[in-house]
Amino acid sequence: MEAKKQLLENLKKVCLCRSIKAGTIMTAIRGGTLSFEALRRELGVGTGNCKAKRCRSKIEERICDYKSSLKDAEVSTVPTQPERN
Repeated sequence: MEAKKQLLENLKKVCLCRSIKAGTIMTAIRGGTLSFEALRRELGVGTGNCKAKRCRSKIEERICDYKSSLKDAEVSTVPTQPERN
């Protein structure tokens, strides 16, 4: 069920003016495009008629969530130091 939910999420249009889907945006974010302006240059998000009024906050939220997940993964993989007596 989770795979189906993820697939549907990837097909959802985030930038309506340019018909850019969440999966396309997330692929670019995972590839290292970690700011709205960089995504604008790479994918063209936010360059439609609304000038990013509808999509910017959603895209920036995805970037923040991704950065947060990286930090969480980094913290969970850091080995703990044994206590010294």
